[in-house]
Amino acid sequence: MKTKRLAELLLILTLLVGLAACQQTDAASQTAGTSAGDAAAPLTTPSGLVSAEGEIVPLQKARLSFTTGGVVAEVLVTEGDVVQAGDPLLRLDASPVEAALRQAEAGLAAAEANLAAAQAEVALAKSAVTRAEVGVVAAEAELALTQAGPRPEEIAAAENNVAAAEGSIIQAAGNRDAAVSVSDARVRAAEAQVAAALADYQTVQDAYDQILNACFTAPDGSEVCPLYGPVEENVRAQLAAARLRLNAAQAGLEQARAGATPAQRQAAEAGVILAINQRNLAQAQLALAQVGARQEQIRQAEVQVEQAKLAVEQAGVRVAQAEAAVTQAEANVAGAQARVAEARAALARATLTAPFTGTVSAITVEVGELVAPAVPVVRFADLSGWLVETTDLTELDVVNITEGQTVEIQVDAIPGEILQGTVREIAAVSQLTRGDVTYKVTLDLEDYPNLPLRWGMTVFVNIQAK
Repeated sequence: MKTKRLAELLLILTLLVGLAACQQTDAASQTAGTSAGDAAAPLTTPSGLVSAEGEIVPLQKARLSFTTGGVVAEVLVTEGDVVQAGDPLLRLDASPVEAALRQAEAGLAAAEANLAAAQAEVALAKSAVTRAEVGVVAAEAELALTQAGPRPEEIAAAENNVAAAEGSIIQAAGNRDAAVSVSDARVRAAEAQVAAALADYQTVQDAYDQILNACFTAPDGSEVCPLYGPVEENVRAQLAAARLRLNAAQAGLEQARAGATPAQRQAAEAGVILAINQRNLAQAQLALAQVGARQEQIRQAEVQVEQAKLAVEQAGVRVAQAEAAVTQAEANVAGAQARVAEARAALARATLTAPFTGTVSAITVEVGELVAPAVPVVRFADLSGWLVETTDLTELDVVNITEGQTVEIQVDAIPGEILQGTVREIAAVSQLTRGDVTYKVTLDLEDYPNLPLRWGMTVFVNIQAK
């Protein structure tokens, strides 16, 4: 191949010497008529060929790296393995990330439980508004009946009020009993939080024990602890935080098991007393209706209307507060979901996967080795076919070729073989190569399964100038 190139160069020199005399005779006229485009004419061979050197490369190639740092826990492939797109290649130690994911998932479960409770409270508050509005209608009707004087239907209404008040006592007593009892659902939720916090604490404790157990005695008798320093300090801080979360969860469980506080019991009992008082009032109203309306009865009915309207306002305030609690709970759920997604993404980043179907060409790390982010650890390529990339095609020649042109390719390592290819892509940006402005041209190489082609082999390319 070198002999052929030398022959071509000698032919070019011969033609240039032959043309020198003609060029000298009309130098003045050519100088006057030379344009900028003529001065930049490409240096092609006499046969109209554009020649360049290049190398054989795979269809795709990549240097793969982790986006996060860590210690290599698994090398799942060996050099030469053919894998599919998405297959795992290497994994980092993800114990801290897995612990963070479990903690985030436990937090999400708690946030969703709080949201459900807040939504239930909104429903209760709205039903209280409805009841209060019904109370206003009833109080206004009672006032109208009182003002109209005693009638049979009024006496019947008063009797119904007494019956309703009796029912309210039963309902208030049931609410009191429910309030002062221990809630099994709350206890189970608190136990789940304790279990999650305990699992998190145990995971971090195990990681910290591994750091302590990594110490060994050197030949000189001194104790060497390779993981002391930033790693030990970070895990120790995580352990302290996990211990605090466990203590808080256990305190919440004790509170759930203890049931209602004295203040809560007193409030529940007050509801029963209020229902009894309302029953007594209804009975008094019935007695008044039976003996006829008096001025004080009318005034009492007016007071009841005012109280009923006040109850509507109070119930509306409770609805607003409950809806605000739902909004906050929804924000907490969204934050918890974001933390879970972030933890899952971090866990996914601990596994290096194949970006496309190809062959593992080289692995530069071993199990137990610490790797930094963005540092290549695997060389990966699609060796199912070959391309050719030129290395010295100058700006004077690149203007004479176009995409889709056929080319002839000679491989230095396989003399005598003329391979065929097609121009796939011409670089839009130049690069400086040994002082020359060059453009990389990528060629599609036809399939030659019987030839021992290899990545990086040097080639010589001939392209017919357009």
